[in-house]
Amino acid sequence: MPSHGVRKSTRPGMAALKTRPMPRCPWPPASRGGTTRIRFDARATGRLRDRAVPSPAVPKESIPMPISRTPRGGIVLGFDVGTGSGKVCALDEDGRVLGIETEGYPTRTPRTAWAEQDPSSWLPALALACRRLIARLELDPGRVRGLAVTSAAHVGVLLDAAGEPVRPAILWHDQRSQTEAREIAQTAGDEVFAIGNNWPTPTWTLSHLAWMRRHDPRSLERTRHLLLSKDYLAFRLTGERATDPAAAVSALLLDVATGRWSERLCALAGLSVAQLPPVRPIAAGIGRLLPEPASLLGLTAGTPVFNGTMDSTAETFSAGVRREGECVIRLASAGGIHGISSPARVHPKLISYPYPIAPYWLSQAGTNTCATAVAWACSLMTGDRDAPDFEQWSALAETSPPGSNGVLFHPYLSGERCPYWDGDLRASFVGLGLDHGRADLARSVYEGTAFALRDALSVLQDRGFALSGVRLVGGGAKSRVWSGIVASVLDCPVRAAPLADSSAGAGLLALVGLGVFDGPSSAPAVQTDDGDRIHEPDPGSRALYDDAFARYRDVQRRLAEVYRRADG
Repeated sequence: MPSHGVRKSTRPGMAALKTRPMPRCPWPPASRGGTTRIRFDARATGRLRDRAVPSPAVPKESIPMPISRTPRGGIVLGFDVGTGSGKVCALDEDGRVLGIETEGYPTRTPRTAWAEQDPSSWLPALALACRRLIARLELDPGRVRGLAVTSAAHVGVLLDAAGEPVRPAILWHDQRSQTEAREIAQTAGDEVFAIGNNWPTPTWTLSHLAWMRRHDPRSLERTRHLLLSKDYLAFRLTGERATDPAAAVSALLLDVATGRWSERLCALAGLSVAQLPPVRPIAAGIGRLLPEPASLLGLTAGTPVFNGTMDSTAETFSAGVRREGECVIRLASAGGIHGISSPARVHPKLISYPYPIAPYWLSQAGTNTCATAVAWACSLMTGDRDAPDFEQWSALAETSPPGSNGVLFHPYLSGERCPYWDGDLRASFVGLGLDHGRADLARSVYEGTAFALRDALSVLQDRGFALSGVRLVGGGAKSRVWSGIVASVLDCPVRAAPLADSSAGAGLLALVGLGVFDGPSSAPAVQTDDGDRIHEPDPGSRALYDDAFARYRDVQRRLAEVYRRADG
């Protein structure tokens, strides 16, 4: 997700909101009800008010992760419907990662800045990964006590009366709905923000549906049900329709004050509330594994399936973020900095979701292309699109000094989210000369993704977040070079926890659902025998990176005008 698209228009002023009480509603299982205070930003005036509210390179083979130890006793599985691939993680009852397997599926880009997938490709890919994991662990399927599913945010799946997908699923970074998102923002932006805690941009399911209403009305006419991608997979596994509060918020169709679907937001999308699934607590039981998908996965029919959540919340949860002040930096397909707080610090430039541990909300400052940019550059420069050698790429980048000998890279391959929310921004290498080589380009890509994160961080810092207890997660956390660059660019120590990811978070939620832990707050961070690595910032690079970041921002401002004129 998950999770967010972009827009280029200037947002209108935010209307002041009055304080209103939140009735008890179906938030995560640790919720005690009552009123949660959420901090609201009136962007036009800068005032803060309080209100109450409750890849280009698709892997053809899996990437096996190390087994931490021989599994004993019961285990659980976490399934993740990721942006470019599906992932299955096995955990023991202590929350220890036993192994992870990944299998890719294709993404179609029929037009520039479009991205969509066939939902029917997700289960077969996850089945291949699951069977490989079972074989590698020499696992008796009868020992699998339960499973849960997570996915990228905002990806809606439209189903017909027979429960079959009506059309390809639009992904979160797809930009086709810029016009529709801009129109919603201009005519109802304040109202949408007040109801859903998030500002309408092309990333949200609401905007995707508005685009379909105009350009593909036949699909909406055939639609009987709308599910988010994780909920569609759970539906295929159990035959039951359900979602969780965070996924519902990611559709931008939920009234966060009541925990119920909003008739007003559904009307903007061209749907009725009756077409949406029940909202159930995170880690609640959904159903049991049906015989046909059980056979496909190599599991036992009747295995309990529990409600997961969105990838960003599951990933942050798996990293052990349990209290305010702790945060996660994500180096995955998209980048992001995630922090939790109570009250939630909502802002039009941030993404806000309910967190598995009430009363916390997760605030996310997300970038559009992070590991995706690295994969694109590595594939392009090595000439191997199907299986780029990332270890060789990292080793090459390490031979260039901090600052990449003056080369800057802006990773705006699909526009950019926080802090610009501009779908027309494009990637660029700046400062190239005859004296530069592939090593400088390689390092500049890593540094560019780190600068994008530092840029996004500024919005969180404006809302009072500070970098402390930072965990580095996602595939990029495996790279010593990349992790070190992030630590130096942000000038803070980071603890790399590469196996703390969304599939592992889903597994932890399955353990919560089974009653192994006394609620989400009692669940540990996922564990491995290898432990985590701590990367300290290089004090000798601080001034250099401060100067490079200032140039990065200056170039961004100048090129943004060029792209805006080119767009007309």
